[in-house]
Amino acid sequence: MNIEIIVKDKRINLVLRREEEFIDSLFWQEGDNLSQKLVLKIDELIKRNNLTSSEIEKIKVKTNISEKFTTVRIAKVVAKTFNFANKK
Repeated sequence: MNIEIIVKDKRINLVLRREEEFIDSLFWQEGDNLSQKLVLKIDELIKRNNLTSSEIEKIKVKTNISEKFTTVRIAKVVAKTFNFANKK
């Protein structure tokens, strides 16, 4: 299982996939509080699909926004931290 963090304009979308198969998603409008919400929303997505964090192989970030924006940097830091902590 993988989670994609998709950042487009002011919309954040979390997509849970098994290989290429869509499983579930969560989305919300970003209101300058991504650093407070992102980890909680990832946890919500994992729990509502009866998974554990160890069952998530990788978190990826997809965006059409410049990496200069804080929103994109926060998403990438969360993904990198999760992937580092979850290495097997």
